[in-house]
Amino acid sequence: MLSFLAIALLVTTTACNGSEVVSKTNLDNPPPGKITELYKPITPEVGGMNNYSDVDPRVDTSKVDGKVDRSIKQAKDLARKDTNPLQQVKKDFDNKGIQERVEDAADSVRQSAQETADGISKGTRKGFANVKENANSFKDDVESAVKKGY
Repeated sequence: MLSFLAIALLVTTTACNGSEVVSKTNLDNPPPGKITELYKPITPEVGGMNNYSDVDPRVDTSKVDGKVDRSIKQAKDLARKDTNPLQQVKKDFDNKGIQERVEDAADSVRQSAQETADGISKGTRKGFANVKENANSFKDDVESAVKKGY
């Protein structure tokens, strides 16, 4: 019986208060459709990711800008020069006379022959030392085998 009275009281109080509902606006939770700014932006919108710059404003990019300018200048200079390697070789040969070219070739052959001779000499000395060491090692092994009676 007590539960019946509690239910009846609940129904009557709820039904009677329905006509007196007061609409209050909650400033922390605005109604749907209202545009609110959650924070005040400190950087201007420029169009990068999320409408902000993709570059960290704390980074100094002046060195990079200088390198880019130098690279562009070098590319333009190279574009003005000959792009055909045969033309470049021809220019190099035209700057030297026949006598200079023959002397350069002779120096190159002389240097190559000297390096080859030095390499052969070093290799021969090293090989002779290895043969001598191996012969001594073989001699020692034979003497120890004879002493042990193998």
